[in-house]
Amino acid sequence: MKKSRLTSDYPIDFELIGIVSSAREYKLAWHINQLEDIHLVKSEDLKIDFADNRQIRASSMTDEGDYYKVCLIKNRLVSSNVVGNQHLVSELQQFDYLLKITNQTKENWAKTLVLDLKQLPVIDYCVQIDVERVKMKDNLLF
Repeated sequence: MKKSRLTSDYPIDFELIGIVSSAREYKLAWHINQLEDIHLVKSEDLKIDFADNRQIRASSMTDEGDYYKVCLIKNRLVSSNVVGNQHLVSELQQFDYLLKITNQTKENWAKTLVLDLKQLPVIDYCVQIDVERVKMKDNLLF
């Protein structure tokens, strides 16, 4: 029997920053909101339903304008009926939070933002992640 594998090529139009911080989500968001041009507010949890009745939920905060969207996503799942996997992107489990940036106007905003984030006292470590190398990037397409 021949097996076929379905592949999908969605356009990756966002940048990703990995953040290591022991701060609670609301406290981290408050510190990030002190930066220029960002105002994160609590949004509905991200829900991802899979074809085999699996579902995962992750907490998020969002700031959305006409030409940009910034999402602070907690990488540790709020709930899951998947055994073993407790992270939204398990290959990035070393990061507590992921900052997803979709921007159509400012060039190099993610690089500038990483430099600003490193100055915040509640962030232990942050780095821009090459999204093309992330295997589970489908979990970030929302």
